Amino acid sequence: MLAKTYFVDQLATKNILIIGGGDGKDYKPFQQDLHGEYWELSFAMLHLAQRHLVNSQLVFCLGECQPSVGKYFDEVWLHFVLDTMTDEEIASLMNQIRGSLNPGGRICLVDFFKPKSIRQQFANWCMISFFRLIVNHKRKNLPDYDQILMAKNWKKVAQKEFLGGWVKSQLWE
Repeated sequence: MLAKTYFVDQLATKNILIIGGGDGKDYKPFQQDLHGEYWELSFAMLHLAQRHLVNSQLVFCLGECQPSVGKYFDEVWLHFVLDTMTDEEIASLMNQIRGSLNPGGRICLVDFFKPKSIRQQFANWCMISFFRLIVNHKRKNLPDYDQILMAKNWKKVAQKEFLGGWVKSQLWE
């Protein structure tokens, strides 16, 4: 279960911003502790998330993330959402997120990183080609998250690796 990739601690006391949460199934085991906003571009995915997270205290929003004015978050969760954005779009989103965080707030990033094996390289190529062809995404490769976030003065404080490092969960402050 992908929920284990998150650094979930003391959720009941945190206001969370989830961007690109998909169908919400990964958050279902701890949904009763989720408070905040849930942003999704796909109406179908948002509808599924609302059904899967019916016991959460999340406000579900459709479209590009535009957190409520004057509302600040303790954590922002980016779950497989940045790998289709350009470096400039990621940098811009990081600026927007910084303005939406409480002091001491952090980002929890879960995404694909540089593939290690031939099998992962092929799967990665297929994934990127599919998104470029079907959904018209601009990326031809995976972002260098560390470089982008460090350039925006974020500090990585924790990391977990999965699938031999192809998928990572990172915590940034």
